Amino acid sequence: MKIPSLAILSFLVMVGNANAQQNSVYVEQIGSGSTINFTQTGVGNAIGNATTKASVNGNNNNVTVEQIGNTNIAALNVQADGVNITATATGDNNNVTINCGVTGSCDGSTITNTITGDGNTVTTNADGLTDSTVTITTNNNTVSVTNTSSAVSGAKSVIDISSGGGNNVALTQAGAAGTNGHDASITIVGATNDVDVRQGGTVDSKVNATITGSGNTLNIKSNHN
Repeated sequence: MKIPSLAILSFLVMVGNANAQQNSVYVEQIGSGSTINFTQTGVGNAIGNATTKASVNGNNNNVTVEQIGNTNIAALNVQADGVNITATATGDNNNVTINCGVTGSCDGSTITNTITGDGNTVTTNADGLTDSTVTITTNNNTVSVTNTSSAVSGAKSVIDISSGGGNNVALTQAGAAGTNGHDASITIVGATNDVDVRQGGTVDSKVNATITGSGNTLNIKSNHN
């Protein structure tokens, strides 16, 4: 499905119902000032996949992904500036992957992931001046955030895991800094967590990490060597 370029475009995709299984949708959207909503309910649903991600191209778009159920996949490739991406997964063993500006630009954009369920995987790769937020309230989830910025003010990330144990967090930020550069804030309440934070740049780097629990491992490298 390919959506033509328009000044203002509102696009809604709703797939599935409470009993639906294995629905798949792939969207290639081109145009600025768009609103794109994906809603899937059921088991084994997919928005894009590991090899063919749903594509959103155009500045100042608002993209919302909502998946309710287990073993769902959301894979998005966004190439644009000023984009707001909100992804919500409610259920177990879901996989959410968002690439923003990896082969283009993602300046002035925000990526927000909210996960409720166990055994979920969240992967965010962004290139540009981007704010990334991941909020998880359950157990045994894996989070990987990689931000690479050529913007002066760098990229910022917040990861909040507020329940359970067995969580694994890896956050890497690299690129330009020097004026309020890379920033990270990781809060974990639980046990047996593994946290690896790496940042880079030239001077500016700020990391706040709060862990409550037992058996945690924390590695932080400010200059990312």
